[in-house]
Amino acid sequence: MDTSEFDINDVMKYFYEISSIPRMSGKEKKIADYVENFAQKRNLKYIRDIYNNIIIIKDATKDKQNSQSIILQSHLDMVCEKEENSNHDFEKDGLDIYIDGDYIKAKDTTLGADNGIGVAIILAILNSNKISHPKIEAIFTVQEETTMEGAKKIDVSMLESKKMICLDNMNEEELWIGCAGAKIFEYEIEECKQKNNIKDSTLTKIEISGFRGGHSGKDISKNRGNPIKEMGNLLKILSQKYDICLKNIYGGRKVNVIPRECYSEIYIRNKDLDKIKKEIINYKKALNEKINDNENIIVDIKTINQNDDYAFDTNATKKIIKIIEEIKNGVYYKDNYDNPLVSLNIGKIENNNNKIKISFSIRSNRRKVEEKLEEELNEIVQEYKIKVKKSELEGYEHKEKSMFIEKCKMIYKQYFSIKPKVIDMHICLEAGFFRRQDTRPRFYCNST
Repeated sequence: MDTSEFDINDVMKYFYEISSIPRMSGKEKKIADYVENFAQKRNLKYIRDIYNNIIIIKDATKDKQNSQSIILQSHLDMVCEKEENSNHDFEKDGLDIYIDGDYIKAKDTTLGADNGIGVAIILAILNSNKISHPKIEAIFTVQEETTMEGAKKIDVSMLESKKMICLDNMNEEELWIGCAGAKIFEYEIEECKQKNNIKDSTLTKIEISGFRGGHSGKDISKNRGNPIKEMGNLLKILSQKYDICLKNIYGGRKVNVIPRECYSEIYIRNKDLDKIKKEIINYKKALNEKINDNENIIVDIKTINQNDDYAFDTNATKKIIKIIEEIKNGVYYKDNYDNPLVSLNIGKIENNNNKIKISFSIRSNRRKVEEKLEEELNEIVQEYKIKVKKSELEGYEHKEKSMFIEKCKMIYKQYFSIKPKVIDMHICLEAGFFRRQDTRPRFYCNST
């Protein structure tokens, strides 16, 4: 494709038009109407499914009739976040776009450049009569920011392209050539709470918080620590020296987010309280030395009033602690450049009556290594008789040798006079779902 006649002003025109249309995940009808009308006005072949996914096909220019066709892909929805005092309604309101120096911004809301700019680039290419190009099959999907249901359910069996460029990237100096798959687990541990049998005891609440958190894919290798794992480690130290009974444990919010905090409620003997407070002080000091990417780590203990006198007994407490300890967390396998290729993030732990639920995700760019990690987890499941729920997001393990990727690198250098960074991205993208639907060889390159 020769883009020397490409007009960046067209891209920005479409981006501004897209920004005026509400397009939150699951509510993409209006933006899908806009894309459909775009195709109709230009007499382009298109398909729109019941989910509001759209495929637009543009035939090759005369000089590219014998060239292989190509897929261009972006998603229609956007992340919908706003300032606390904003009255913006993402279901009804377009964005208030303005220019601030060298930047385009949206007043009091997210900008929606993810992936509005990708959609705009594709529309500008489809609109142009100056660009020399092979047959283009443009895919616009929905709900990427939430469930990826669009990519899961779209039917691409009628498409002929063996190459795809997904325009959903954050860094223009990078080419993403692969993406991680993800398996999401929920472990359920059931143990009956009993009347607390530690005599002369006090119910205390331990807090471990102030962690920086982050995205479980792109931030997992940054040594930000995991307060759920740290709570398990601290409780292990205490249980080895003192009698403790766990009443509650909870922390984190989502499996794809590195947690920022974790709390536990434990019964301890009154005579051990001062000793345990010293253990807490020492643990906080060691934690601050170990995790240097956090500025305000809190490790604290305080007594609390009890609503009832029930808790897990000492044996059940040790079992729960042992499970938290044995589930790995962080980077499990990386390449020679320290990029994570297989990782695990314990994202959430919660306690509902007699049940402890631990939710975590495995991200993987290398299926064989991932299988080894799963075998280790299965041993924990079998040993402790844990109930498991599991779901999966598809990944894309790139081809080691790809003429298409080499050509993308060459063209990038031709335009920008530097070599791009070529990355096997450790986050989930829609590419994996397209790969699953089509068993033909397909090379994948991701770049804005």
